[in-house]
Amino acid sequence: MPKKHRSRKRNKARRRNDPKSELARNSALEVLSLMRTKGLSLAKAAKQAHTTPKTVVRYAGAALRKEPSGKYQASPFDRLARFLRFLTPEGQIHITVRSSRTATKVSEYMAAVDHYLKTGDTARLAQFRGKSVRVGTLKFQFVTDPRILDRLAHAGEVAFEDLYAISR
Repeated sequence: MPKKHRSRKRNKARRRNDPKSELARNSALEVLSLMRTKGLSLAKAAKQAHTTPKTVVRYAGAALRKEPSGKYQASPFDRLARFLRFLTPEGQIHITVRSSRTATKVSEYMAAVDHYLKTGDTARLAQFRGKSVRVGTLKFQFVTDPRILDRLAHAGEVAFEDLYAISR
């Protein structure tokens, strides 16, 4: 009787935990963002994100539509899982969101926090007061109190190098 090969599901799970694969996946998500926000083609967005169209199709193909002309278009939104950094009053945590719209909201919030910490201007934080993001059954409130944000920044809990977190 011939040997059975490992299942694809197991290989896929192994790929997800590989840091190199996660970086490629994050680049693919960046390409989707560029296609949506700047209207770039798949090839131009991939070049700007330092990846290839083939990698984008592999990791984010569910969020792409192939036009009759053969060109790819990013769908207006998607349900791909993203591992993001998020601020709580206790410090930075990692959350998994399953919507590009939620990821955009978190990204805009982190940009507002960055703006506040650089300038002291709280105007951009105002739109997040009293708002939260839901992750599964959990609800996370946006931290907008300047005293808490200052404390977190001085404790080294606020990092803006990359919105995406490594899932491990």
